Amino acid sequence: MADQTAAPVRCVAKSPGDSRVTLAHIMSGHDTNLYGTIHGGVVMKPIDDAAAAAAGRHTDGPAVTVAVDRMAFPAPVCAGDLPCVDAALERVGRTSMTVGVRVRAERWNASGPTTEVATARLTFVAVNAEGEPRPVPALEGRGALSS
Repeated sequence: MADQTAAPVRCVAKSPGDSRVTLAHIMSGHDTNLYGTIHGGVVMKPIDDAAAAAAGRHTDGPAVTVAVDRMAFPAPVCAGDLPCVDAALERVGRTSMTVGVRVRAERWNASGPTTEVATARLTFVAVNAEGEPRPVPALEGRGALSS
């Protein structure tokens, strides 16, 4: 059991920019489904990775995915596309955080145009070494990803 006499940890507020993360990966033929486009699960992995990194950066420690609140795939990703996954904190509670994610893709060998191929919102909980929820810093300013 935790020491109840210990002083609570003071969390310094952070801005969404302090923890923003961008990941990119070229999609190849081995990532495709029977329709010739990239499996949704292949796109979901870097979404969860980027969101987890943003949550971990915000809390300066481990945070675990507890829910995928929303995920949408407005356009397909194809082999040869370079999806860029942007994740940023949108909201924080006492121990939980909501992370917004936007995925845009372009051809790997050409600059622009980009197409929005996925959006998501995930909830994370910060945990201590014992896996128990722990407090998170407040969020200063707007947390939504800019267009």
